[in-house]
Amino acid sequence: MFKKKGLALLLGILMVSSLLAACSKNNAAESSPSGTTPSSSAPSETASESPAEAARELKGTINISLPNASSSVWNAVASGYMAKNPGVKVTVDNKPMEGYKEWLTAQFAAGTPEVDMVVNNEVAALVNERKFMDYYAYFDKMNPYTGKIWVESLDLGAMGINLEGVSSEDFLANLNFESVQIVWVYNKEIFEKVGITQAPKTFNELIDAFEKIKAEGYTPLALAGDSTSMWSGEAGWLVRIYADQYLRDFINVIRSQEQDYSYVPDIDSVWEYDLTDPYNDSNSNVTKNEMRHLKAIRDKEGPYQVEGNPKWVAYADNLKRLFQYVPEGFFGVKAEQAYNLFLTGKAATLMGTPGHYFQLPKDFADEEKTGAQGGVKPFQYGFFNMPSMEGPEVMAPARTIQIPIGFYGFVNKSAEQNELNADFMMYLTSPEGYGVYVKAIQESDDASLAGSPALKDITLPPEMASAFADFAPIGNTEGYWSPGNQLARGLMDYQPSVQDWVGSVQRFFDGKLTTEQYLKELQTNIDKYLEPALKQAKKELSDLDTPERRPPERQ
Repeated sequence: MFKKKGLALLLGILMVSSLLAACSKNNAAESSPSGTTPSSSAPSETASESPAEAARELKGTINISLPNASSSVWNAVASGYMAKNPGVKVTVDNKPMEGYKEWLTAQFAAGTPEVDMVVNNEVAALVNERKFMDYYAYFDKMNPYTGKIWVESLDLGAMGINLEGVSSEDFLANLNFESVQIVWVYNKEIFEKVGITQAPKTFNELIDAFEKIKAEGYTPLALAGDSTSMWSGEAGWLVRIYADQYLRDFINVIRSQEQDYSYVPDIDSVWEYDLTDPYNDSNSNVTKNEMRHLKAIRDKEGPYQVEGNPKWVAYADNLKRLFQYVPEGFFGVKAEQAYNLFLTGKAATLMGTPGHYFQLPKDFADEEKTGAQGGVKPFQYGFFNMPSMEGPEVMAPARTIQIPIGFYGFVNKSAEQNELNADFMMYLTSPEGYGVYVKAIQESDDASLAGSPALKDITLPPEMASAFADFAPIGNTEGYWSPGNQLARGLMDYQPSVQDWVGSVQRFFDGKLTTEQYLKELQTNIDKYLEPALKQAKKELSDLDTPERRPPERQ
């Protein structure tokens, strides 16, 4: 049995930067700092039954409803599982991304939902109420599809899980079995037409390129600007990624101190601050104290002070420059419309993942996505990493969002149903099940693999493995209680605050607010909603007076 000791150190925080929104229709995952390297053991097309498998006669139903996921891929996985377990029926009823959070929340409002497998990273309140199965309870179980203890086949580092920092009070509500990084995708032909033969490496080079591209009548950046994109999608990624360059010293404010409930001696006693290391503040290197983070917001400590902070001013000025190159009518543009601009050669860049390497050829031929009969003529495309903003207030080069993704959870039901659901996930993460999944992706016209599997014993097909090997890791901004993640789009994804921020940032980008006015509004927003956001998380302002203590449980 795996050992739980220390205190909470989970990288799989309930991120509301829902990366699934832009990974086309794939259930792709995000790349880990080390870059997941497949092992030498290839996926099995057929696997002989182990004695444990032969003796089992599973019965029941598993209902799958995932957002923006390929039905052909998940039906293939369901069929593969049912072939191994004829007493189980697996149904697939995937949903659109838009409205998925509301749909999932509504399922619980009526009692125990019929659905089993979902994506739950946007329903933090339900997760906090432990409405989902705890994966930790099954990590030490035998996986009948590999003949090994399940956890032995999981690349926990790539998944962002550190069992040494997990206490008996912690639980794991979702599993990420792939990893991906956010990159820029660009139309090489448009860049060459305006005289640019190399991808930009700095922010100023990017802006110079955008000026030339705009002058030729193209949209420089195909970016959605609706509320979903600004909060949890591509626009929100840029808002958070670039804030990180200016606010990297947040770690010195919120890292666990020796007296803190979150302190893990083996980790925290040896950590040293190092801005030259893009993974210096990763959760595997240093633990964070959520209460110190909340106290810093209340007390406006260091980078958590927004109004009047020169770093926030420099960041906001540059962010506004970038958002002058988005499509016309930006705040009404949805992700599908922005992607269409890129597919049809009207826009020069978009935010994407390495999965676009495989997805774009499929989408060029997609009449629905292109709006053209027979699709559109393909063009040459390429990729580049986040160009770094520069200036005296910048603390370090740009990082990206490079994390495990998937957020697959199961509704917490009876012990019997939970066992069945865990068995399905054991199959999916085995060489045999994952082989079915990858083959289905290759054969589909609406899915692609966006990153390497965060699984051991898996070897990708050569063309996939070689494609992912070309994307150099530059660091990760996601999964931290940083000012960029927690304040740049309003307060901590608390929806009333996010909604107010969207209105402010619209006026700022439209020139109706100065930088100083915008940051003042953002600071007022944060201060206004801190207490109600704490109450929603079952915390009180008084808890912040003793950040070394774990906050008490409240009904």
